Amino acid sequence: MSDATTIAEQADADYPLVHLLKGVGRDSAPYAVLGIVGHTLANSIGQMNALLVGLAFDSVFGSQQFALPGLPQSVVPAGTADLLWFVFGLLVAVKAVDVISALVGQWSLGVAAQRIQHDIRVAGFDAAQRLELGFFDSEATGDIMSVLNNDVNTLESFFESDLEQTVFSIVNLVSVIGFMAYLNWQLTLLLLGFVPIVIVANGWMAKLFEAAHSRQRQTEGMLNARLETSLSGIGVIKAFTGEAHESGRTAAASREHRDAGYGVMRIAARRWPINSLIAGGWMVTSFVLGGYWVLNGPPLFFTAPLSGGALLTFLLYTRTLNGPLGVVTGVVGNYKGADAAAERVVGLQQSDWQIDDDADDAADLDAVEGRVEYDDVSFAYPGTDEPVIDGVSVTVAPGETVGFVGQTGAGKSTLVKLLMRFYRPDSGTISVDGHDITTVTRESLRSRIGYVDQDPFLFDGTVRENIAYGGEGPSEEAIRQAAREARAHEFITDLPEGYDTEVGERGVKFSGGQRQRIAIARAIVDDPPILVFDEATSHVDNETEVLIQRALDRLTEDRTTVVIAHQLSSVRDADQIVVLDDGRVVEQGDHETLLDRAGTYADLWNVQVGEI
Repeated sequence: MSDATTIAEQADADYPLVHLLKGVGRDSAPYAVLGIVGHTLANSIGQMNALLVGLAFDSVFGSQQFALPGLPQSVVPAGTADLLWFVFGLLVAVKAVDVISALVGQWSLGVAAQRIQHDIRVAGFDAAQRLELGFFDSEATGDIMSVLNNDVNTLESFFESDLEQTVFSIVNLVSVIGFMAYLNWQLTLLLLGFVPIVIVANGWMAKLFEAAHSRQRQTEGMLNARLETSLSGIGVIKAFTGEAHESGRTAAASREHRDAGYGVMRIAARRWPINSLIAGGWMVTSFVLGGYWVLNGPPLFFTAPLSGGALLTFLLYTRTLNGPLGVVTGVVGNYKGADAAAERVVGLQQSDWQIDDDADDAADLDAVEGRVEYDDVSFAYPGTDEPVIDGVSVTVAPGETVGFVGQTGAGKSTLVKLLMRFYRPDSGTISVDGHDITTVTRESLRSRIGYVDQDPFLFDGTVRENIAYGGEGPSEEAIRQAAREARAHEFITDLPEGYDTEVGERGVKFSGGQRQRIAIARAIVDDPPILVFDEATSHVDNETEVLIQRALDRLTEDRTTVVIAHQLSSVRDADQIVVLDDGRVVEQGDHETLLDRAGTYADLWNVQVGEI
């Protein structure tokens, strides 16, 4: 996948919103159906008000009987005053049913909307977690956050508000047209000539909205990515007085998002004038045709009569159509916005990055002794042709310590990422105890490996929670023992809250050495048979390095250990040292053997000793 490919462009669905609902909407369908039924009943019953007023008008001021479909004539009072009170009672009853049904409908659709947005957000996050690490190397974190937050919120708003308004408007239109047809189907047919105008206008604006909303979502993701990057690097920005530069870059991204918002607003501004023009034309036509019909009888070849009360009802209904027409026009645009948001969520779920899933016949990796083998492994990062690992073959016996050394960019950390199955090799195999790691479950593989990164990440929470993260519900004693072995227990107990101390976001309350030792405790709390240290002492002072190295010396005694080293002193006592250059193994042996060869390792050693 090209780095320029946006998340939305990775979606392979003609109707992203429909596609999304097929996956997450089933459990919420009963609530949605109940909501639609409630709104249908509320709106169809509610439209009887105008009909009742029209019938009462003809009965009081004309000579017609009060004849409501389905109502026995025997219950209709004969006197005018009694009839008016009777109609008043009917209006109250209709409104009561209307309100109760609307409450049920609104509550049910609201529940459906909340459930759907929750399911979409969780499904999107789960999909992101299943993607290989390369996806996160190619996509800005802020853009991914925008999908899981802003785009899902857009969908929530659509389901909670726009979906309800859509149901309300459609039922309104159908029930109003139905009642109008009951009064005079011929005049209704004439007035329906405005429907094609509505369809054409909505279709035109829908196309405009689709492009505008898609651009708005894209610029929103770019802006979030810019903000996330700037805030994450605020220390560097201040150190190099880059505030003005970053403000300019953020302002440029914000202007693009603002201009995209202007584009949506310009289209939205046309909705109400168009709606008002259509509704006004509908109203005037109803009044002119209806008035002529009442005064002169049916025109041309029409035969259906029209009373004054029926015309009054017609005009009330025509005025009522103004709201639904405006909503339909607006919802069309909002649907395009929701569809654009859904496209980005679907794009996240359908990313063409390899899904980091287990094979169907994958087995658990049990009772690991710790034998690790790289057999002719080659690998190039996606989107590049240059291999960073080229034909590497290394065997690490159980309980042995191997150190990978070499210049920056030699491929040391990549070998660790391949072992952790963050990526999959392009050729060759990596095995643990003779099992190809692609044939075992990801969870069982990673649970057998304790991993410490060169830049340890601590979660926002307590020290205890961060250490416990490395195991499956470890006991308090296991947590404290891991901290002791990592030389972290002493400084943790000196903290005001001890193990309950909050570490802050990314562990900002601790020094680099303290974060590193907490990370080591996390890696060993579950007593894994294999340990991986990716330059675990690269960012600490000499005193802290000594403390960490002493801890590592004890921890590696009975475990298979892979050490990525920048400081060669940290692998001096390793059973074997593998020297990498441009992704290839150029030397291999223990410290003394490699020094005697006077090759690449000896040169690196002499440089570091000389610096000391």
